Amino acid sequence: MKSLRKKIIAYFLGLFTLPRVKEIIAGYAKAFLGEAGRYSTGIKTEAIETKETFLILSKYIKKEKISREEKKQFKKQVIDILRSSGVMVPVMLIPLPIVGTVLLIIMDHLLMSMNIQLLPDSFYPKEKKELLTTEGIEKDLENEKISRF
Repeated sequence: MKSLRKKIIAYFLGLFTLPRVKEIIAGYAKAFLGEAGRYSTGIKTEAIETKETFLILSKYIKKEKISREEKKQFKKQVIDILRSSGVMVPVMLIPLPIVGTVLLIIMDHLLMSMNIQLLPDSFYPKEKKELLTTEGIEKDLENEKISRF
């Protein structure tokens, strides 16, 4: 039993140390880090926007005058809050946090490929550079096919 386990471990160690496999894994790790950065930036931006919305709400409660721009911003942020709570709360109820996060990323990318934004606007940068989009993935696969031949 132990020798079989050692053989399996040795096989996978040998497989993952192949230069081509190392490159592929490094590419996935780089893409994941980029996506993690996008999500953390989105969360920070949402927190700032929610704080500003709270200040607008407190102004309204104090019966102070609110500008048209503040009303627009308030409405947009409330919609973003409802959208994110409707998506993130059920996903985060999954007992294992990493599974919920991975599930959220997968759902986000599947819907992004259909031009549907699942998360609030702050999670999607204005420039779609280095975002895992269908076009980007297809281009990467095409480049990989070319490099193989």
